[in-house]
Amino acid sequence: RQHRTGSARSEGYYPISKREKARYLRPCPAPRPDPDGPDTQGPNRVLSERRSEQRRLLSAIGSAALPDSDLLKLNQLKFRKKRLRFGRSRIHEWGLFAMEPIAADEMVIEYVGQNIRQVVADMREKRYAQQGIGSSYLFRVDHDTIIDATKCGNLARFIN
Repeated sequence: RQHRTGSARSEGYYPISKREKARYLRPCPAPRPDPDGPDTQGPNRVLSERRSEQRRLLSAIGSAALPDSDLLKLNQLKFRKKRLRFGRSRIHEWGLFAMEPIAADEMVIEYVGQNIRQVVADMREKRYAQQGIGSSYLFRVDHDTIIDATKCGNLARFIN
């Protein structure tokens, strides 16, 4: 496509017609209904069996060799998410509440955000205060590493 200004970056957005899109996209055949009913031996069944086998393997490893391994707990966290609820908190404005019993030292949720240094965290904390952001979600990992979940994070930032 030829651009009026010579640069695609300075042009902005071009609406693309359906006819033009059809040239770029491969046609997808419509799925045909299965005359035999739902698939009980297909790929979904294989995935279910694989997950079940993985859980059995993890429980065998966990009970035999590595009972307190953080790596094992992290791997188990990926396979089974806890039931959590986001809502108003009396401790702080918002909170994350467990909807099931959680044992001590059990992984609940992974804290997600941007990995930043202490110097950057100090600058961001001041900027958040100037912008009127009441709560910043900075989590210290070690002496110089902080995870900032203020603008990009998950529900873990609401744990009080």
